[in-house]
Amino acid sequence: MTAREVDAAGEADEGRTLQPDPSAQPDGYSPGQPDQEPRGPMGAELGATARHAASAPSSAVRGVLPLWRNRDYAAWWVSSLISSLGSAMSQLAYPLLMLYETGSVARAGVVGACLNIGGLSTTLLGGVLADRYSRRRLTITADLIQAFAVGSVVAAVSQGYVNVVHIGAVALIQGMCNGVGGAAMTPVLKRIVSPEQFPALSASKQGREMISRLAGPPLGGALFSLAKWVPFLADAISFLVSALGVALIRRPLGPDAADRADHPSPWQGVREGFAYIRTSVYLRFIILWSALTSALLGGVVLLVIALLKQRGGSPTTVGAVTAVAAIGGLGGALAAPVLLKHVRSRTMVLAASWIIAPATVGIAAAPGPWQIGAISGFLVFLIVPLTVLLESYQLRIVPDALMGRVSSALSFGTSGLLWTAPVTAGVLADSFGVPTAMIVLSGVFAALALWSTLSPAVRLLDEPDEEPH
Repeated sequence: MTAREVDAAGEADEGRTLQPDPSAQPDGYSPGQPDQEPRGPMGAELGATARHAASAPSSAVRGVLPLWRNRDYAAWWVSSLISSLGSAMSQLAYPLLMLYETGSVARAGVVGACLNIGGLSTTLLGGVLADRYSRRRLTITADLIQAFAVGSVVAAVSQGYVNVVHIGAVALIQGMCNGVGGAAMTPVLKRIVSPEQFPALSASKQGREMISRLAGPPLGGALFSLAKWVPFLADAISFLVSALGVALIRRPLGPDAADRADHPSPWQGVREGFAYIRTSVYLRFIILWSALTSALLGGVVLLVIALLKQRGGSPTTVGAVTAVAAIGGLGGALAAPVLLKHVRSRTMVLAASWIIAPATVGIAAAPGPWQIGAISGFLVFLIVPLTVLLESYQLRIVPDALMGRVSSALSFGTSGLLWTAPVTAGVLADSFGVPTAMIVLSGVFAALALWSTLSPAVRLLDEPDEEPH
C-alpha cells in the first residue's frame, strides 16, 4: 500500500462520509461553460480538476446547523482562540525580548522577518499537501512542532540565554509550520461550515482574533514583567490545545480520495493554484493589493511598539495599549455583518483605504500611549470588516477541490512582501526616527488608496454571483 493510500484510509476512518446536496456547485466557477475555462499553460488540466470538483462531496449538506450549534466548528473555535491567545502573548514578547535585551528595533525586526520568511517558504507546498494528504494530520503535526520549538525558547530564556540567532531560528520554524497548517485550515473550515455561513465564519474568526489581541498583549506584557520566559511557556501550551481541538473534529476534513489522484506532482499543484488566480480579475488584483497592505500594516505594528517604548511605556503599558487597539478590532468584527448587509462592498474598501493613511500619521503625532491606542483601535476597526468582506468573497468563488492550492497561492502572494516590513520599518526607525518612518508608510497607504479607487476589480465585489474572467 502506498503512502497516499494509507493517508486516504486514515481519513476515511475519521467518520462517515457526508451526503452532498445534489444541486450544490462550486460557487463562482462554472466548468461546463466554455467561456469560463481557465486560461494559461495549465488550462486543460485545471479545467478537468474543477469539473471534478463540481461532482465531489463538499460541505454543502442538507440540514445545516446554526454556526454556534455546530460541534465541530465550536471545537475548532475554542481551541483556536486559546492558540491565538498564546500567539498574541508571544508576538508581543518576541519584540519586547529583543528591544529590552539589545535595544535595537532592527534586531526585533529580524525576528519578525524570520517568522514571515518561514511562512513564505512553505505556503505553496502547504497548499499542495492540503489537497493531497490528510488535512487533520497536517494541522496537528504543525501545532506539535511549534509547541516543541517555542518550548526551546522557554528553556533558553529561563537560563538567561537570549540570542537573536536562536530566537530567529524558532521564528523561522514557526513560520514554516504556519505555512503548512494555515494552508490546510482554509479548506478544513470550508468543510465544516456551509456556504451561506461564510460571512459569519469570517466575522467570527476576526472576532476570535480580536479577543486574543484584547486579552493576549496585556497578559503577555504582565507575564513578561514577571519573568521573560513565562509568555513563551503559555504559547507552547496553547499549541497543544490547538492540536487537541482539531483532533476532536468528527467530520472528515478531506481531501476526498478521488481528488487526491488528480495531482501527479507538487509543482503541478502549485501551478494549478496560480492558474486559477489568473482566470479572475479580482484575484489578480487582490493578491498584489493584499501583499502591499499586509506588509505596510506589519511595519506599523512594529513601529507602534517602538514608539510606545520610546515614549516611556513599560512592557505592561505596551500590552495594555495593544489591547485598546484590539477593542476596536472586536467592534469591527461585531459590526462586520451589519456593514456587509447595508453598505456596498466597493464603498467599504475605498472608505477604509482612504482613512488608513491619515490615521497612520495621527499615530505618529499622538502625544501619549492612550492616544496611540485610541487611533490604532480606530484603524483596526476599519480593517476587520474589510478582511471579512474579502475573505468571504474568496471562499465563495473558489471550489473545494482547489481551495488548498488557491488559498496557499493567495497566501504566498500576500506574504511575499511581509518579511520586508519589520526589517524596512526597523531600519527606517533606527535611521530617521520612528515618527518619520510612520509617515513614510502613510504615503504608501495613500498610493494604494488611489489604486483601489481606479481599479475595476474592486467594483466586482458588488456582483458576488458573477465571477470575473
